[in-house]
Amino acid sequence: MNSKTHNHLDIGSILSEKGISRTNFRTKLVNYFYSSNKSLSVDDILKYFNNSINKVTVYRSLVSFENNGLIHKVPDTNNLMRYSLCRKEECSPISHNHNHGHFICYSCNQTFCLEGVKYPEIISMKGFYVKEFKLTAEGYCKECYKN
Repeated sequence: MNSKTHNHLDIGSILSEKGISRTNFRTKLVNYFYSSNKSLSVDDILKYFNNSINKVTVYRSLVSFENNGLIHKVPDTNNLMRYSLCRKEECSPISHNHNHGHFICYSCNQTFCLEGVKYPEIISMKGFYVKEFKLTAEGYCKECYKN
């Protein structure tokens, strides 16, 4: 099976490097993440595959991708779970290190990673243990703004 599908990326090697078993569906799903310039929800994925894939298979693949540092969860206005690709230098199977903000579009409800917007360093907050810090901007993406 040829797993070089998006811009000559070797999707099979990406899965193997992350320790993720290569299946036809997972190869196509990773390619979909790479070809999409936005975060994806389970519904987006099911729609893309014309509901031909079992929802449980989608969830299992997403959990495997996240646990192995390939994707990360991103915020959504409707409290749906959305996922975006991790950058190689940010994540590994043992930790996700996302030091960037996110942008949520009011019109299309897409969530975009803002790689250039870094979280401020929190030096000391006496009496508090920060487990998660979120920086989210909201408005209209460039596609929706020009319409």
